Amino acid sequence: MYSTALSLTLPDVSDEQHASGLADAPLLSLYEAFAAVPDPRSRHGQRYDLPYLLTCLVAALLCNCNSKDSVGQWCCDHHLLLRRLFGPRDFYTPTGSLSRRLLPRLSVGHIELVLAAWVQAGRPEQDEEAVALDGKAVRGAVCTEHKAPHLLSFSTHDSQETLLQVRVSEKTNEIPIAKAVLPCLPKRPRVYTADALHTHADFMEVAHAHLGATVLTVKGNQPILYADLETYFSDPDTIIAPYEQDSTVDRHRGRTETRTIQVSCGMNDYLAPTWPLVRQVARLIRTVTVHKTGKTTKAGGLPHH
Repeated sequence: MYSTALSLTLPDVSDEQHASGLADAPLLSLYEAFAAVPDPRSRHGQRYDLPYLLTCLVAALLCNCNSKDSVGQWCCDHHLLLRRLFGPRDFYTPTGSLSRRLLPRLSVGHIELVLAAWVQAGRPEQDEEAVALDGKAVRGAVCTEHKAPHLLSFSTHDSQETLLQVRVSEKTNEIPIAKAVLPCLPKRPRVYTADALHTHADFMEVAHAHLGATVLTVKGNQPILYADLETYFSDPDTIIAPYEQDSTVDRHRGRTETRTIQVSCGMNDYLAPTWPLVRQVARLIRTVTVHKTGKTTKAGGLPHH
């Protein structure tokens, strides 16, 4: 897929713009939502309005078009559909060269804000669905001048909707971006999940200030915490407070996988000086048995709240 690398501009959107975007969120269509994106072009000689171009781009991408030229071909193939939806106009089929010139000039921050507000408008009024933070490198967008862009997304667990997505600059990483961007989401009492990279007391504080709680995985990037939890769950004599335990069993693809989780509040006081928001700790053990060979492997992880 053709891609133009852009710097992260979302933090440049002011608090007033963010509030205004959410206030204007109940838009009737994506086309109307794109009207809020500033158009960098002069009005002189314009054949296509910006909302039309962006809407066609989204529609074509959803139909598996993987280049700007193929977007223009999609518009040509669906000329009658576009005419019915957008009414009579002189031009319906933008070329790939137009997109190549225009897209690098658009504000990523404004587009992300508009899309976030549009998605949020369709969410339940008292939305408390858990949100997962997930960072991915877009390998298909590598070009000769730039590495694969790294994106950090905030997506709902069940409905799989992306509430917000930002690019992580090559000069930083996900940790400060997550703390800066999470408050851009509507303030709701929800759970935020993330991988071990975000297991920091500061991130928990940001989520807590936004009425949220966190479920985070502990790995080697927090060696002291990992060692404390490993000792606590490995030696039954150290578990002062009783813990809750539950298991699930899945059988598929010729193997049986058992997941057992142990949850305890017994470490709260001990961890409070450095992890004041911890309310419980847990250990997840995954046991896999291959039916054909009878071989069994066991792996354990240490998520904590």
